[in-house]
Amino acid sequence: MTCDYSLRDSRTLARIINLAHRFTCETVAVDASKAGSTTRVRFAFEGPPVALVRLRAQIERIIASESLV
Repeated sequence: MTCDYSLRDSRTLARIINLAHRFTCETVAVDASKAGSTTRVRFAFEGPPVALVRLRAQIERIIASESLV
């Protein structure tokens, strides 16, 4: 599974990687670049299909809550 996000808080990058580990998924690639106050990130994860679905749903919640701040 690959995901692309624009993050306002670069600490969210670490939160997502730690979350993947808790969901028994492996982070196989991360590409991040900072432009001004935004960090553009591309993740690649591997793991059981059910875990990947749960991981994506939780990442979406994190990203949504970051937008509210």
